[in-house]
Amino acid sequence: MMTMRKTDTQLKRPIFIAIGGDSGTGKSTLAAGFYRIFGESRITTLCLDDYHSLDRRERRLLGITALDPRANDFFRMESQLLDLKRGHPIVKPVYDHRDGTFGEPEEVIPREVVIVQGLHPFLVPGVRALFDLKVWLDPQEALKHRWKVQRDVAKRGYTPEAVALEIEARRPDVEAYVSPQRRLADLIVRFYRPPGKGDDEHLNVRITTRATLPSLKLDGLLDETRTGVRAASGEDDEKASDILEIDGGIDRATVRDLEDRIWDHMDARHQHLRHLAPEQFGDFADGALRKHHSDPLALTQILLVHRILSAKKSMLLRVDLSAHESSDHDHELEGIAHDHEHP
Repeated sequence: MMTMRKTDTQLKRPIFIAIGGDSGTGKSTLAAGFYRIFGESRITTLCLDDYHSLDRRERRLLGITALDPRANDFFRMESQLLDLKRGHPIVKPVYDHRDGTFGEPEEVIPREVVIVQGLHPFLVPGVRALFDLKVWLDPQEALKHRWKVQRDVAKRGYTPEAVALEIEARRPDVEAYVSPQRRLADLIVRFYRPPGKGDDEHLNVRITTRATLPSLKLDGLLDETRTGVRAASGEDDEKASDILEIDGGIDRATVRDLEDRIWDHMDARHQHLRHLAPEQFGDFADGALRKHHSDPLALTQILLVHRILSAKKSMLLRVDLSAHESSDHDHELEGIAHDHEHP
């Protein structure tokens, strides 16, 4: 018997969140904290690496990297993300980082929050327009490279030497295609090492929030008695921005107060989620897959939970889905393909 597909108005559209950044910037680590507060039943995650159009062998034969637009199927990516945005399940490809091949396709069902991670969430206008919150990870370069080596050796079977060669081979494409997406984000997270510190548990973090998002009011929290947190307003990428700095050595009392202030900004209907302390966020693994904790990471995750919950209020206003059927939009996608023809 033929079944009728629900219309867009019958389906509940999810909150659509993008977490973008270069390889090794900590996208999966950042997103992991969201499961603690939302629970697995309320989150769907999707990695844009699954939309590579070429496997590792094919890329080597053509002499291009996975960051090159030619190595990614943006048509399929946009079509399937649009279906998810409308509340429809999809059957997407699966890219296996262990051997660089494609596995069996898998079904993805959109839940209340859909988190999309990847190298190119903002490169194509039609994909970029789907997101209710756009986050970019931009850690200190030395950290990013070290994290990539740790991950690829521990989880993907590479040698440190092979990862170092790959980093250098990818550098031109990072500069051409990945890094420019930073300026299109609503919120930028930058972890960096403070002078004299050698561990990742005490990294500083700078959170830059564009004027596209409401300001987080911290009146009364930032005075001379507080250590480890600072706020300022200014420009970033020539855009009006609020900048919050959290030191790796922030004292625990300020951590608690900052957490309370973030929760105070959340809508009353979400206060039932206020059951996790900062030490229950902020987990990360080192190169030996041992777990550690970072207060700045925990606070960053809590802040992003606030931004995700706030995005729900405007998610139907940020995107005009009909724009994705326009011929002008199709030409934008074709332009990327024509600008980067195979050699």
